[in-house]
Amino acid sequence: MKLYLLDMGSKIYGDCILAVEGDRSILIDGAHPGDWNSSGDTPSIPDQISKVLGKSPFNVDLLVVTHCHSDHIGCLPKLVQDGTITFEQALVADGNLGFPTDGEDAPMDAETAKVVAAIVEEPQPELDGPALDQFLADAANLSANYSAMLTKLKTDRTKIVRYTGPSAKVTQIEKDFADFNLKILGPSAKHLKICSDELRRLKNKARHASDALRHTDAALQAADIYKKLLSASGAKGADAAVDDIQEYLDRVGPGAALNDQSIVLSLGKTGQRILLTGDMQLAVPEVPGLDEEMASMIEEIKKGGPYQFVKLPHHASYNGFDEEVLKAFEEAQAFGISTGRGDPGHPDPGVLKLLESISDKYHWARTDKNGVITVSFVRTKLNVGISEGDLDDPAPNARDVAPTEQEQNEEPGGPQPPPPAKPVLSEPAQPPAKRGEAVVRRIVGEEVEVIARIPHTKTKVTITVEIDPADSGAAPGAGQHDFGKKKIPPNLPPLLFVTNSERLTENIGKAEAAGILSAIAPAQPMVDLAQESDAFAAIQREARNASVKGVVIVGGYDVVPSERYDTLPPSLRGSIGPSARNDPDNFIVWSDQSYGDLDGDHLADVPVSRIPDGHTARVVEAAFKPGASPPTSRFGLRNFVRPFADQIYSGVLGAEQMLTSEQVHSTAIPGNLSAKLIYLMLHGSDTDTSRFWGETQGDMLEAMTVNNVPDPCGAIIFAGCCWGALTVRTRAAVYRAGDPIQVVTPAQSVALSFLAAGANAFVGCTGAHYSPMDGDLNFFGAPMHSAFWKHVNAGKRPAEALFQAKIDYIKGMPHGRTKIEEIAIENKILRQFTCLGLGW
Repeated sequence: MKLYLLDMGSKIYGDCILAVEGDRSILIDGAHPGDWNSSGDTPSIPDQISKVLGKSPFNVDLLVVTHCHSDHIGCLPKLVQDGTITFEQALVADGNLGFPTDGEDAPMDAETAKVVAAIVEEPQPELDGPALDQFLADAANLSANYSAMLTKLKTDRTKIVRYTGPSAKVTQIEKDFADFNLKILGPSAKHLKICSDELRRLKNKARHASDALRHTDAALQAADIYKKLLSASGAKGADAAVDDIQEYLDRVGPGAALNDQSIVLSLGKTGQRILLTGDMQLAVPEVPGLDEEMASMIEEIKKGGPYQFVKLPHHASYNGFDEEVLKAFEEAQAFGISTGRGDPGHPDPGVLKLLESISDKYHWARTDKNGVITVSFVRTKLNVGISEGDLDDPAPNARDVAPTEQEQNEEPGGPQPPPPAKPVLSEPAQPPAKRGEAVVRRIVGEEVEVIARIPHTKTKVTITVEIDPADSGAAPGAGQHDFGKKKIPPNLPPLLFVTNSERLTENIGKAEAAGILSAIAPAQPMVDLAQESDAFAAIQREARNASVKGVVIVGGYDVVPSERYDTLPPSLRGSIGPSARNDPDNFIVWSDQSYGDLDGDHLADVPVSRIPDGHTARVVEAAFKPGASPPTSRFGLRNFVRPFADQIYSGVLGAEQMLTSEQVHSTAIPGNLSAKLIYLMLHGSDTDTSRFWGETQGDMLEAMTVNNVPDPCGAIIFAGCCWGALTVRTRAAVYRAGDPIQVVTPAQSVALSFLAAGANAFVGCTGAHYSPMDGDLNFFGAPMHSAFWKHVNAGKRPAEALFQAKIDYIKGMPHGRTKIEEIAIENKILRQFTCLGLGW
């Protein structure tokens, strides 16, 4: 069997995959709407298929449409209608689930219909003018075009199965394609319904927001409304997302209900298994109530393995793939990524960073860098053929591709450049070793697998492999660590360290955890929760035996739990009523301050900081190593619509100018991020902590990502970004006791990336942040920001500076604001700031 990931050209997103076994074929998805036609030097989808199946018209044995997004349905309606392609059978996403109504009886006008259809598509904030108008028209027509396609297929005698979950008809398709070893792995019927209900809710919200905006300004067209809703900058009363409280929020974040309806399937016999995941958001579902079903989906994927090749879900987005998802197909040899060359957000920078960190074991190919990807096997040997570029390219997809005149007149989701006519380069999926050297690929049981590459010339090479079974407790493939030979910084004040040795070991490895804990214990008191039944009693006991100046937690929330903290006192909680729902966190955040209670009065007596582990030893080890000496004094970057930050930044020591999001994009940040003091005032998201956003006159832009973090880094960072210091996937407001805690990794978090690079502290919020926008600009987050930097300037260490800033903040509450909602916000600001890193 051969598999072809077709080239998605110059636009964003896109999937189209062709599988061939003997004289039979399966087509999975259809790229973009305009890809029926070539664009510049980019061959059309039919042209790419013809290189495999011969001249059109094509008769394909099975069509699979994974879900109802336009970059997957793509040009299929056009190809079916004009007879370019016919199918014997079709397994397709059910239109009733993918295109549910919004639940309203009244018909929509044409402009609102465009907005409602587009809001559940992949967000396209970069589009404008005719391209945006075309995108909105295509979105509004997608459902009708899809329905017409299915009607034409039925007329052509295609056997159609609409996927609504596992069924006898689905099982029959698997039997009919036993030569491909086709297996449909999900999703379940319940999974699909949860997503469909969420789609209906989103459409209903979009309708009401659109109607309200047009009520305030009847001249608004669909394009204006769409951009306002994407940037959450609509008029008051337009929707719950655009109200008195929300205008102060520093947040962003799109929905995902269509992605999570993707059909997931596998092909190939044992030793040649291929996993195809559509846009399934395996890492972060982002649909309320879907976590349990997604966990079941991942279990089904595990049962169907092992896999040799995996197409990473959702164009290698942060919400599709991470280290936890990797465990479901860790036996794979190589990965494929499908997306267009004009897509700077996909592959996700954090995913690229993760892939680069595991490149000793895995290879990957990507259509945006490698054109058409061909996957084949010789027995169980995997070959990955590419049309251009190199395998394992970790460079961000930041190419700006200018659309041709033809493209500008076509669908904005349209053509993307397929492969130029170059010979296919086939590279075996073997771990890269330098010539004459050997690398340990993995440790299995009592055996160590060693792979060597030797020059194909007359030569003599001696390879020595030294094995130390005493270190076998370390995680497979883990690097060597000598941390146990070092000491923690000698200039620390008396601190009480709190951890759980057993859980820390599970997260970062036996040898690594032992080295860190043995370095701490002689110099500083420590509470090991693996040996204590009451954490707070143990902390108070140890505090009586030492003059403790602060508490340092070592490990993530799954090592030492954080408290799900209601920031509103009971009287305020009872008074605020339904207004609390306007806060994305319901005013409930994660907090570590209870660990600073040394006398049992439920108040923090000393500063608390946390060194999260991110499931890698390097974050914890970096906290105790001497930081780099940054070349510049300060760096500041603020959102264009948050001018209050200029005054804050003027109080940060240094001469460097504050940058605004109008001047900056993550692909080219002016100034020097390698600074001693860094102040960030940008938009953040609870679902994607790998980047922060800014604005330019109402439009969102990517201001910085994990790839912008300098390494090494010795900075103190303060971030006024929503959820900027959130180190888990779940907000405190929606967490329920007993739920598993899913931590984020450095590749998925700006905060953890800074810590892994050696930053002393990252101070930020575990919830949604609020900034002042009018009046004297000294309320909500502003007083906390300025007080922190004041104490840093005075020589306080970051953990101390935050502790003192909170004391100052209490004295000034409510900072001139008297509405009950404003008082609630200031209570939240007080309690949600946390210090990550050693902080001393």
